[in-house]
Amino acid sequence: MKESNQPLTEQNLTNIKQLFYERVAMNEAKMVKPSAVSQDSPIPLTRAKPRRKKIRKAIFIPVTAVLSLCVVTGAAASVGIIDLSSVLHFLGGDRLSILEPVHQVSEDQGIRMEVIGAARDGDTTEIYVALTDLTGHRIDDTLDIYDFRVSGGRANNAQVVHYDESKQTAIVRFLIQGKVSSQRITVRINTMMSGAARNDEYRVHMDWDKLLHEKNNLSYDVLDRETDSISGLGGEAGNELWESGKIPVLHPDVTQIPITGMEWMHISNIGFIDDQLHIQINPDNEIGEYNYGHFYFTNEQGKKLDIPEYSISYGHYMKDGVGYGGDYIEYVYDLSAQSSAGQLDQIKLKGSFTNITEVLKGNWTTTFDLKMDASRKVGATQLTEPDGSQVPISIQLSTIGVTLIGDKLEKVPLDDLRMEIYLKDGSRLTAVSGFISLDQDLIKWISPSTIPVHDVSHLLINGQKVALQDE
Repeated sequence: MKESNQPLTEQNLTNIKQLFYERVAMNEAKMVKPSAVSQDSPIPLTRAKPRRKKIRKAIFIPVTAVLSLCVVTGAAASVGIIDLSSVLHFLGGDRLSILEPVHQVSEDQGIRMEVIGAARDGDTTEIYVALTDLTGHRIDDTLDIYDFRVSGGRANNAQVVHYDESKQTAIVRFLIQGKVSSQRITVRINTMMSGAARNDEYRVHMDWDKLLHEKNNLSYDVLDRETDSISGLGGEAGNELWESGKIPVLHPDVTQIPITGMEWMHISNIGFIDDQLHIQINPDNEIGEYNYGHFYFTNEQGKKLDIPEYSISYGHYMKDGVGYGGDYIEYVYDLSAQSSAGQLDQIKLKGSFTNITEVLKGNWTTTFDLKMDASRKVGATQLTEPDGSQVPISIQLSTIGVTLIGDKLEKVPLDDLRMEIYLKDGSRLTAVSGFISLDQDLIKWISPSTIPVHDVSHLLINGQKVALQDE
């Protein structure tokens, strides 16, 4: 490294930064070729959670380190600058070209949050953030960003898109939908969860004979909606009961039936009340408040049965001197049809629950400026719901992807969406997966490559042609 005799000034640092950008741009121009979009070979979509890919750690020199050394030239003068192609190498070169490099770091609880790069098309902001565990093994590919906020949007989504096991680093993509009046963006994370996994095949072995024998002798409590600690009731089957104001529940903590693989809760009571099976669970007050799920029934062939059900959360517990509701959750199933037909021994009880092993709380906050790309085209069409009714939607296309907006859009299954974006030269981009529901009336598809907005002529969505115009 050659030492410089020039004094270190703010102007020198600005010149160094500009020189670095120019050289990076020259190198990328030599290395990155425009990606061809073939009509015969549609561009493949990246999966929502690529696993076990290796990446090199991003190299940067903080401003404080430069101040303590000397002014240098060339790539070593990258003061606080990230080489996006190194850190986000799983993205295509043309996709990287629309991302603005960002270097903002926040550390708390031994975990570093680093904003790497971001882009904004007016209504959608896309931000890539690296989360690294500096002290242990709390960050993995099951990471779930539970409580976060990004300024300016009305709908948010955070998803792990890459994980480097050797670096204990997860790359999280934040999507924010909603127009932002200011270029100033703030990303804040309050709670993260690791070890998050979902299992849909938890088996609960039932002794139907014993339950039915105890049915007529079972004592229970009746909660009053107005005076007892009821923190929630869900399911259409419970609406009539809620209106009555009197809700039967089992006595708490009569049993302690464990469910293999689920350490955060156990069945604290189970039994019949008026031909309805009640399953009471007692979640752990730490991890249990973040886990969720439900029980369900299948026939002997494994097909899920459509049985009326509801759930109720009640009771209260103390944590750090504060009272919280929902100490118990009771799931209730109307098995009167199966009971009268003598089919109880032919159905099986299963559970679908998350299993989070660790909750990480802290304050990770960064703020940065982000310019907007105003290139956009718009159109409108209708989608068909499963029941055959039509859902009018508006469509917005940008360099980042495609946004679908419409009332009752949540009723359209994401797996049923198919889309092709046609360019004026006849080539196309194909989307058969990767749609994300950001809100009940917002669906977003993020393109794996940059969309050349001005070269797009039209798109097909579920076989329907949609003309697009400049906004």
